[in-house]
Amino acid sequence: MGSGQKGGQMDHCPEHSAHKMSIEQHDHRLDEHGKSLDALSESLAVLRVIEQQNQVRIDEMNKRRAALKAEPADKWRKASDYVLTGILGVVLGLVASNFGL
Repeated sequence: MGSGQKGGQMDHCPEHSAHKMSIEQHDHRLDEHGKSLDALSESLAVLRVIEQQNQVRIDEMNKRRAALKAEPADKWRKASDYVLTGILGVVLGLVASNFGL
């Protein structure tokens, strides 16, 4: 037989001892990998929250940028409206003065 009894305990052959040690080592490694995966999952959850917060900030910045870009155009539009209104007033004044009004 591959194993004998000594003092009521079974002796394990070296091959079984090596297997047991290998299994224990693999179990330890699996536990460590599991802990690493748990830590990565937590980090990923935190990063997702940060990404959402950043996206909100980016959206707000894009809105402000669009408003700032539109501001000069609005100023020019208002200025051109005033100029056209002035020119129209002068033309209407001249026409009215020609008709004696």
